[in-house]
Amino acid sequence: MQLQVIDDVLDGRGQYLCGDEVSLGDATLFPTMIFAKHMLPKFGVPVEDALPSKINKWYEGVIQSDDDFKKVYNEIMGGLLKWEDNKRWDNILLAGVRDDEPATIFDKIVAGDIPAAIVKDTDKVLAFKDINPAAPSHVLVIPKDRSGLSSLRKATPDHAEILGLLLVAAGEIANDKSLGFGDGARIVINDGPDGGQEVSHLHVHVLGGRQLMWPPG
Repeated sequence: MQLQVIDDVLDGRGQYLCGDEVSLGDATLFPTMIFAKHMLPKFGVPVEDALPSKINKWYEGVIQSDDDFKKVYNEIMGGLLKWEDNKRWDNILLAGVRDDEPATIFDKIVAGDIPAAIVKDTDKVLAFKDINPAAPSHVLVIPKDRSGLSSLRKATPDHAEILGLLLVAAGEIANDKSLGFGDGARIVINDGPDGGQEVSHLHVHVLGGRQLMWPPG
């Protein structure tokens, strides 16, 4: 949006942003455009849409016509290409890590298309009673936006906040006597087929209301 504002005021009649003389605007904006042109396509933006048209024309033009700008371009791109070689994008959410799995029943519950007995609803977390309870008290806690967390094994450092919010919510629910919880609860995350996970959307089970044995089945 901000780039489009800049693009709208450019007249495109000179080699540089403000005409035929290089300006502070050129020196300030150009390095950022190198990053934007290289990185935005990794997050799903078509390469042809990474920069607005007049900014893109200026950007491509100064690379070709100004040796100083070309040197800056080559130096920055050299660092970015090292990231490629070292696969540093691979664990970054939405760049190397994408959520391509189909929507689940939980998405329909979040959207309100399927009714559920909601016990907690925040901007990022939803908790509701399990329709097939494995204990007298059984609540599921999920992130409203799956963001690649189809299973816990898909977690990256970018998920640290939501993982923390899920556990905080689970602890609050386990303390809620009105839901039938007593002195403690079992907090469970089933992960993958071997772990008994049935829905490909990370969810935390909060089980209680009776003495739970160990080890589990």
